[in-house]
Amino acid sequence: MLKDYRDWLESELKLLGNASHHAYSFGQANMAKRALERLDAEIARTLFVPFDRAEARRVLTAIEALGQATTGLPPELEALREAIKVAMVQENEPADI
Repeated sequence: MLKDYRDWLESELKLLGNASHHAYSFGQANMAKRALERLDAEIARTLFVPFDRAEARRVLTAIEALGQATTGLPPELEALREAIKVAMVQENEPADI
């Protein structure tokens, strides 16, 4: 999805660059260039792991079970659990196990 967005921004930048003799196009091209730079910075620090909804629910269930079986989860697993829950809520899917 982000690659598609980046490709679209890149095509807009090229299109606007061809019409750079218009002041409006020049401003739009600069905005597209800044958007590309910001998107690249965000993508560089983010790792996307493609889980489908069923896999995400199974991982969340396994982490919850592990947390109940032990005295506590490592902080990394806590962070993963919270990230999955947030993603599910953002997708309007109940995250309570």
